[in-house]
Amino acid sequence: MPASIRSMTGFGEARGPLSDRRLAELRLASVNGRFLELQIRTQPRLDTSEIEAELRAVLAEKLHRGRVTATITLQLFGGPAEGLGFHWEVLEELKRELARHPAGRELAPLSLRDLLALPGFLGDAEKGLGEEERAALLELAAQARDALLAAREAEGAALLLVLERDLGVLAEFAAWLENINAGVRQALLERLRTRLAEVLPPGSVPEDRLLVEAAIAADRADVAEEVQRIKSHLQQARRLLAEGGAVGKRLEFLLQELLREVNTAASKCREVGVGERVVEAKAALERLREQVGNLE
Repeated sequence: MPASIRSMTGFGEARGPLSDRRLAELRLASVNGRFLELQIRTQPRLDTSEIEAELRAVLAEKLHRGRVTATITLQLFGGPAEGLGFHWEVLEELKRELARHPAGRELAPLSLRDLLALPGFLGDAEKGLGEEERAALLELAAQARDALLAAREAEGAALLLVLERDLGVLAEFAAWLENINAGVRQALLERLRTRLAEVLPPGSVPEDRLLVEAAIAADRADVAEEVQRIKSHLQQARRLLAEGGAVGKRLEFLLQELLREVNTAASKCREVGVGERVVEAKAALERLREQVGNLE
């Protein structure tokens, strides 16, 4: 079964136990990006440096582009979300010891900075994840990633309808160009006659000379090659959309090539009036560029 095209924006989450003491909730939110970028947000003092590379590897298994923010929330079983879990009994023990200090020696009051530096004062929030907890967190990351992937595919399916519509506009433009290309010589001949009639007496230029000039102008205005290249690029774009997966960058390149061919055809056919149709084609290309910029 062909893969679906995917947007780079979406949301996924997963929640579950990491151990007999901790629960975790992991949320993934992604937006457009040139590459796959990961940012981790979690509670203060929880060191994620050890698992950042592993999290990135889990995401990269199925995601290829986009800026992904992973928000990790840890919670003790039966308790609030983990934060700065203070062990006040450590402070009480310190106070008892300080009460035994030698007479005549004054001690400065304890500050919050002193307490935070006190070994054991901070509880579980100060500790890192155990090996089993890290493995469980990575499993939650895989679940959240799959949920994010499903959301991106759903948005990609909606984008596909828009992309196909505007590709159809360009296909109609190519068909119109191909149709008028056959009549360019006659159109240029009539335009040449009209212009000469405005400045020269009738019959001043032999008919065979007019035909030669019209043929030369028609050759310069021939857009058969441009039409074929436009059709080829459209065929490639539709094939990429059918294949699915991470096709955004390749589609962006094809759109650049399509714009080049449309501009060339418009330049060649100035004499036979293609202005309105070119505007429609370029508008479709601009809409395609904006939407393809959302694709992975």
